[in-house]
Amino acid sequence: MVQSLFKTGVVAHIVGMPANTLRVWERRYGLHCQQQDEHGHRLYTPDDVQRIAALRQLTQQGHAIGVVAGLNQAELRELLATQSQVREAARQTGSAPSAPARRLQVVGAALATRVRRCATPAELRIVATRDRWPAPSEELAAPDEPGDRIALLVHLPSLHAAQAESLAAAAAAQRVPALLVVYSYSNSSTLQRCAELGIKTWRDTHNDRALVGWLLESLAPEPTAPVPAPALGGPLPPPQFDEATLQDWAARRSDIRCECPSHVAELLLRVQQFEAYSADCEHRDNADRLLHEQLHRLAGNARRVFEEALQLVARHEQL
Repeated sequence: MVQSLFKTGVVAHIVGMPANTLRVWERRYGLHCQQQDEHGHRLYTPDDVQRIAALRQLTQQGHAIGVVAGLNQAELRELLATQSQVREAARQTGSAPSAPARRLQVVGAALATRVRRCATPAELRIVATRDRWPAPSEELAAPDEPGDRIALLVHLPSLHAAQAESLAAAAAAQRVPALLVVYSYSNSSTLQRCAELGIKTWRDTHNDRALVGWLLESLAPEPTAPVPAPALGGPLPPPQFDEATLQDWAARRSDIRCECPSHVAELLLRVQQFEAYSADCEHRDNADRLLHEQLHRLAGNARRVFEEALQLVARHEQL
């Protein structure tokens, strides 16, 4: 009997999570997936899928993926069973410690029905359903508690840059703390603009479990403690070669058909450009800022290595 094998996108659909999140888990934590197809794409067995489903459930309950990803199947089952026992005991005593449900106001009755179909009231609670975007004079639902986030969820068949600007302005006028847009068609420049405006977007795959998973992740509390940046050395020296010089060397070919000077110059040019880009890249929060600072320093260290490599090949080729 031939064993069924599933690609990343299929697994994400089965367990109800965004495929991009699963790909991040693959890169960072491996997920113990051993099989690949002829193109190098990961292939998951039914046991692998069960394990990912367990990881997904545990992360939704508050466990860090970096902690539970290293557990084997038996350990995951034991942890899930323990969690269930604790929740049941807490429910019977009336002292279940639970985080407040994320609250949503939804534009579109059909979209609200989809959310209710796959999310429990303890996960997501729809406090209002609207047929259209609220007018500036309309009162929105007030938070139950300080820090309670009431997101506005909107579905758009097509999402354009002008709409993104209008949505962001309206959300600011309504003091909406989180604006989420489910769209069917858009383009990369519009999605980039949405990110800059703080609009979270999700391309509709008509997978309601994945939709709910995206909503839960989008409305998860921001980390309160910044991630410390690793010590990567002192200040980096400025670049030794300007862009015009590197462009010139990248176009050269040596007399012995060795293209190393060209290749090294091309690599150095790209690294140098990324170093400058990472210094100016926009960031959403403190953790994001620290990440870009690390990327900038790592790119600078890489640039120094390629500068040395270019000097070696240049001396050898007498350029």
